[in-house]
Amino acid sequence: MNTHRKNIHLSLSYDQYDDLTSALETHRDRLQQFALESVNGFGLDTAYWSHRVVEVQDLLEAVHRLAAGENPDAVKQDLQNLPPESHENPSS
Repeated sequence: MNTHRKNIHLSLSYDQYDDLTSALETHRDRLQQFALESVNGFGLDTAYWSHRVVEVQDLLEAVHRLAAGENPDAVKQDLQNLPPESHENPSS
């Protein structure tokens, strides 16, 4: 498990929050496209890209939870308690 983490405490305007979530959604969607393309032998394998999609989705959900006022420690704990396949690189 990758235990190296960065704690980031942000105070965002509504526009900044929208920009952040939109950027994460776009990034997730592009990674999903890479996963689909990898089936044809382009780039890294599908498992890698699918794993990255899950990571970004987990991050997006954490941002939404924090913005809704959930306890940051609870969100952090939930992220750390995800199954290993959710936050570790799959073996090749």
